[in-house]
Amino acid sequence: MTAMPSKYYLRINTLKAERDTIIRSMTASGLHAEAHMQLVDAAFLRPQASMVETDGLVVEANRFAAEAVQLGAHLYAPGVKRCHGMRPGMKVTVVDGQGTPVGSGISHQSETSILTYRQGVAVEIKNSRTGLPSIMETRWYSDGQIHLQSLPAILTSHILDPKPGETIVDLNCAPGGKTSHISQLTGNQARIIGFDRNTRKIEKARELMQRMGCTNYQLISHDSRYVHRDYTIKADRVLVDPPCTALGIVPKLAVETTAQNVENSAEYQKQFLTTASHIAKKDGTIVYSVCTITKEECEDVVGFGEKELGLALDNQFPVLGENGFDRDRLTQRFSPDIHETGYFIARFVKN
Repeated sequence: MTAMPSKYYLRINTLKAERDTIIRSMTASGLHAEAHMQLVDAAFLRPQASMVETDGLVVEANRFAAEAVQLGAHLYAPGVKRCHGMRPGMKVTVVDGQGTPVGSGISHQSETSILTYRQGVAVEIKNSRTGLPSIMETRWYSDGQIHLQSLPAILTSHILDPKPGETIVDLNCAPGGKTSHISQLTGNQARIIGFDRNTRKIEKARELMQRMGCTNYQLISHDSRYVHRDYTIKADRVLVDPPCTALGIVPKLAVETTAQNVENSAEYQKQFLTTASHIAKKDGTIVYSVCTITKEECEDVVGFGEKELGLALDNQFPVLGENGFDRDRLTQRFSPDIHETGYFIARFVKN
């Protein structure tokens, strides 16, 4: 779980830039950027193992913040758990809850400021465990030319295969990665509707869509488990990318998921798939994806879709992972042991 990945993926936003141009620009800046051989809008960086300096003031980050720091992100105030005696300008070593160094840098705030206001950059990371810089601070990111996204997440939108002129619904649109990718793949020529019940997350997704140059979309704050009851939408394609246990996201510093969490997630996911089955047109496409690896959240949800909702599994293209455990081997799995990430994708046709 804690192993450093050999590749760190990002998506090139072809609404604003050409992939080869971005790769050349990154390479000229000293980053080891390469194009993916099969997905025309995917690229990756090669992390270089780096020794984190340990002679600075020790600042403890929560698990999620520490996992981001080791991939090059700055440490923001909400992610700080302990920073006793910190003042601006100090040399800092960031550790996780077990004391493992994940990055080092320079403090931007005092302990009092962090604990009082809980906002802004607390530590500017100069050296991360993976040797990666803070990609979100680069001009490529701020100009909307790239988006940080895992390979299977990028693949999911290609498997949905959205077309110009279609009505496409993303039932779990925040934070906007796949929704913006759908806009990109259709050249802003489709009608795209995204749902999330969290208003703050909807606004974050809207910011992303605007930064990426997306148009012809509508983001709605609504519990999408009930879209089929509250809206009269008929979609050509529906993406279901619901909350999950996220056990496939690596590198991971710790796991706190319980068997009950897995069971609860699976039941929750079935509700979104049910909505998708109602709003999809006859012969419409539904893609279900989760960044986890449990059978309950993957093949068992697919079985529910087939038996209870009358959905039919469909072939996927391309297949970059391995076949899932369904009877006809039509789903696609990514294994952390093999692919350095865990993910599951199923494509349905509504009969």
